[in-house]
Amino acid sequence: MILLKIFAAVLIFGLIIIIHELGHFLLAVSFGVKVNEFSFGMGPRLFTIHGNLTDYSLKLLPIGGSCEMKGELEDETGDEDSFLSKKAWQRFLIVLAGPVFNFILAFIVAIIMVTALGSDRPTVGILKDGYPAQEAGVCEGDEIIRINNRNIHLYREINVYNAIHDAAPMDITVKRGEEQLTFHIVPRYDEETGRKLIGIQASNNTTFPEHVFQTIEYAYYEVRYNILLAIDSIGYLLSGHFTKDSVMGPVGIVDTISDTVEEAAPYGARVVLLTIADFVLLFSSNLGVMNLLPVPALDGGRLLFILYEMIFRKPVNRKVESIIHMIGFAILMILMLYIAFNDVMRII
Repeated sequence: MILLKIFAAVLIFGLIIIIHELGHFLLAVSFGVKVNEFSFGMGPRLFTIHGNLTDYSLKLLPIGGSCEMKGELEDETGDEDSFLSKKAWQRFLIVLAGPVFNFILAFIVAIIMVTALGSDRPTVGILKDGYPAQEAGVCEGDEIIRINNRNIHLYREINVYNAIHDAAPMDITVKRGEEQLTFHIVPRYDEETGRKLIGIQASNNTTFPEHVFQTIEYAYYEVRYNILLAIDSIGYLLSGHFTKDSVMGPVGIVDTISDTVEEAAPYGARVVLLTIADFVLLFSSNLGVMNLLPVPALDGGRLLFILYEMIFRKPVNRKVESIIHMIGFAILMILMLYIAFNDVMRII
């Protein structure tokens, strides 16, 4: 069982990180940029395979990776195969490719998930007597298609929206036959659960795709859900709901993966593999979103500098940019250590 937990964690981390760095690598090579090293992991190197142009390394800690390109931050050589010698739009695409490849991975995994497990359509199954949804006029069998200005495609989105927005009043639009009806609903505090509820439960009918185009559609909804969940969560934390237990680092993630895989193991290999796939879908989508944040040292921060160059036709001073990224990286490392410490203390 311990080996299974380790295998699951390494597989999930390894896959999403390697795919991310592979995006950078393939676009760099296609534009003629020399990649000095392509590595998985952080810390000391365990071993390195020397290629004709690129070294491929495995490092001790499986919590990161890198695609080290020639002349990535400061180009003192002026060689044509350096990163900074390329046009701004080419560099933009090279940096953007990492997060995009994470979204592509998430989409591929989502296709597997909806094929195997179907999709939870946002259909009202049961209405609780005396609760706001019933009082407003919602009926069993209604398909919820919109909450305020957000389109709804999965039932999970309803609960997440309610939680993220602190159960604020909402306009819910439903499809009933050929009609679209909108109801204003104010969630009500429920003493039994200690939460504000609107009083609906999902239909038990999971929908499986009937053809390949519907499979693609449902897979898109899954990826969209995970991307919006990551964005909403970031906004929720920045709006003042941040606590030391609000975020989870690699240690906490590995612990969560281990516990979930252990619970899934008695149900057979299929359930374990689908559990791992679900984590890949979640974390790959999250990694794509997090890397696009306009923070120095992340892909989003680098894209911001390149975008500035594309708009104003001149780059930011390379040394200044390099220092900003180094400071950003140092802050991120300190934050990761802090989160890792909290993860360990929470587990203990």
